[in-house]
Amino acid sequence: MRTTLTFVILTLLWAAAGQIGARAAAPEEVAYSAAAGGLKGFLCRPQGAGPFAAIVYNHGGLGTIIGGPPEATCAALAEAGFVGFAPIRRQTVPMIGHLDDVMAGLAYVRNLAYVDPARVAMMGFSRGGALTFMAAAQGAAIKAAIILAAASPPPASGFTLDAAPSITVPLLLLVAENDTGSRTTQGQNTLEGMRRMKAALDKTGRPARLVVYPATMRDGHQTFFEIGPYWKDVVAFLRQQL
Repeated sequence: MRTTLTFVILTLLWAAAGQIGARAAAPEEVAYSAAAGGLKGFLCRPQGAGPFAAIVYNHGGLGTIIGGPPEATCAALAEAGFVGFAPIRRQTVPMIGHLDDVMAGLAYVRNLAYVDPARVAMMGFSRGGALTFMAAAQGAAIKAAIILAAASPPPASGFTLDAAPSITVPLLLLVAENDTGSRTTQGQNTLEGMRRMKAALDKTGRPARLVVYPATMRDGHQTFFEIGPYWKDVVAFLRQQL
């Protein structure tokens, strides 16, 4: 219900501001991989023939709990003129296979007839942010990436900031100043983790931009549970890079 309400509010606000033309199509649930018994995601596209730039959104969460707003993000991306795709990964606590799911989602969207495969970016929240970092480090076919309050999964996941030198695409890092440890993050200080990520990227000679948002709620990690004030920075960065 909250996802639907967010989508409606965004549409009304952007329309009133004259920032959109023809309304984007509603989110469509599609199958994108046969792995783990079959995986689905939300696909959203602007009206028109394209080809469009596209963005893959990697959700957060743990196991069966989905963190972030996949459907609302998909819709908001389409309203901004991009094809949005939010793949839902296998619902396991260990991250074995999760990066494969991310790469499968990327391959799916790049092969859509109305997507320009040379203009694809990726964004991710929490665990999805860590996976976005990992995908970029492995040379995923993307032009840019946005990482929202990335989690710091254990070494067994394959995540390490030592991979920063392998990243060659522009990165935008977003976090709230009070995302310093909560029940949502199982005590992880995400703000500090994002600062470490920026420092690792800066050492490569390709500095990443880090935006720290003021505390607006009790748990800063929830800043990215829905489309909010940070969205203007997301859209501005994507339009600049794509």
